[in-house]
Amino acid sequence: MRGAGRWRATASRAWPAVAVACLMLGRPVAAQMMDVDGLLTDAAAIPRAGTVRVFGSGGGQSTSADAGGAVGSVAGTLLWVPFQSFGGDLGAYYQTGRSGPAVRLRYQLLGQDWAGIDLSLGARYKSEGFTDYGHGEVESILALGRSFGRLDVVANLVWGVEINDPGMDAELKTLIGWRFGDNIRLGGEVRIQTEVHDEEGWKAPAMVSTDLIAGPTAFWRVVRPLTLQVLAGIGKPAGSTSAGFIALAGLSVDLN
Repeated sequence: MRGAGRWRATASRAWPAVAVACLMLGRPVAAQMMDVDGLLTDAAAIPRAGTVRVFGSGGGQSTSADAGGAVGSVAGTLLWVPFQSFGGDLGAYYQTGRSGPAVRLRYQLLGQDWAGIDLSLGARYKSEGFTDYGHGEVESILALGRSFGRLDVVANLVWGVEINDPGMDAELKTLIGWRFGDNIRLGGEVRIQTEVHDEEGWKAPAMVSTDLIAGPTAFWRVVRPLTLQVLAGIGKPAGSTSAGFIALAGLSVDLN
């Protein structure tokens, strides 16, 4: 009995060290895909200090708000993380008739390794607003993320305010994916963006003024600095009540 008591006492003293060791060993697997932006979502984790990352994406959609024809888009960003938990990127985009620069700053407040969840706050400037073309827009971003074993979950809440215009919009973006090994994740992404305020005041979300993209997505870490993402699903642009096929692809490369 005394031997069993000594074993229980030793085990109780060793348990905290075992738990810490498991956490330290498990963190790289949980974090290895969580600091990379999705095709629709902003990552909740910031890459390590000193990271310089180039991200390019493009795709096409079979419907548009103007005349129902197909539209294409191309975008690119350059991300720099000058010090731990803070990053900024400068980008540009083109989408059939619209183009311009975009700037984003992010700061990570919480990390999953010590707080149980990744949480970042950010701000983005875009030269084109959501509804009124020709007016820039400033967005505030709340990004949350957590890995549950091999299951990755990311959620973004975004509030946009158009510059020199009463337009405001709300946006919800989510990603849910399952990691098959260390390099492949399959899942789905959804982005819903809708106008909530215009020159007439506050308004309830309406289907015709809502932009929706949803579909299955794949993430492949080809080699350590190179990742490839694809999405194929449905898209309904704001200003239209009909949806069509959409396909997107993105490639990111860490230069350091």
